[in-house]
Amino acid sequence: MQLFYLPHLNTNSFEFSEEESKHCIRVLRKKKGDAITLIDGKGTEAIGIIESDNPKKCSGLIQQKTLHTKPQGTSIHLVICPTKNTDRIEWMLEKCIELGVDQISFIYCENSERNKINLERCEKIAVSAIKQSKQFYLPQINSIQSYEQFMQQKDSVRTEKYICWCPTAQTETLAKQVAQSKPSSVQVLVGPEGDFTIKEIQLAEKHGYKTCSLGNTILRSETAGLYAVTVLVALNQLNA
Repeated sequence: MQLFYLPHLNTNSFEFSEEESKHCIRVLRKKKGDAITLIDGKGTEAIGIIESDNPKKCSGLIQQKTLHTKPQGTSIHLVICPTKNTDRIEWMLEKCIELGVDQISFIYCENSERNKINLERCEKIAVSAIKQSKQFYLPQINSIQSYEQFMQQKDSVRTEKYICWCPTAQTETLAKQVAQSKPSSVQVLVGPEGDFTIKEIQLAEKHGYKTCSLGNTILRSETAGLYAVTVLVALNQLNA
């Protein structure tokens, strides 16, 4: 089933952007009278019938709508420093969304090699990822901010917060800590290639973060981010 994305499905008709129209008509060879499935990233799935198969402005009528409830389980918020190599962080973003992350925030720290991201491109990757993985909810992607700014934000009192750091072999893993507590919401921080500084760790602990390990090997930032999300998704499935 091929999904098409429209951010608003609150009327009885639809009209695609030129990019989505081209993909629908020229790439997938859809034509007038064909039924297609649309999503809005907010849980709505709709069946539409193409009325105009113009490759620059495909439009049609919506026949029926279904509202899907959000999957149960721990809400997952990944906070990560973007890598110097943009391709790597974009790959990680795509895979985390395919797995079902709920929110991704970007931060920059003292050891960061990049303090900018292309938010518009990230949002396009997110849309493509939910269409490919057949999900009905688009994750929230936040623009980049400094570590200190991020720490000033208020979180739900139900959110358990972790920062990935391995000063000693005795640091408990993220998997073990979350499996024991079974929280309704988890936020996990992943640092830059040069890791968080001691000062940054102390600031995080002051704001209620627990230190955690991701295992016995040293991971690249994008690998660590993907691994953390994978662990949390797997725990959700075990507890389902």
